[in-house]
Amino acid sequence: METPLTHYQVLGVLATASAGQIRRAYRDLARRLHPDVNAAAAAHSAFLRVQAAYEALSDPTRRAEYDRSLAGANGSGHTAGPEPHYTWTNIGGRATRGRTTGVVPTDLDDLYDAFFGGRSG
Repeated sequence: METPLTHYQVLGVLATASAGQIRRAYRDLARRLHPDVNAAAAAHSAFLRVQAAYEALSDPTRRAEYDRSLAGANGSGHTAGPEPHYTWTNIGGRATRGRTTGVVPTDLDDLYDAFFGGRSG
């Protein structure tokens, strides 16, 4: 099984990249891979991976959480255990407001509610 690329690898930057370097890498890739510009079959999925990577790394809080999850997955840091990169409960990002879990609801939550009838708890 092939190891998935990290967000840093998707954007082609080092883990020590500054916010400006991450933004420049994202803009360059987005210009080349956007479905309106690139009609290749793989361009759309590549664009979505680039967009997800940028969203995670452009927010300082989400980037710190992502870095901790990478450190835990590599065994190079002391964490309570590696958290999956994206799940139904953490894709919206952590926050102090919102439900008692501290998770900001996302559009995916609305979609899930539409199919399965609302949130529990």
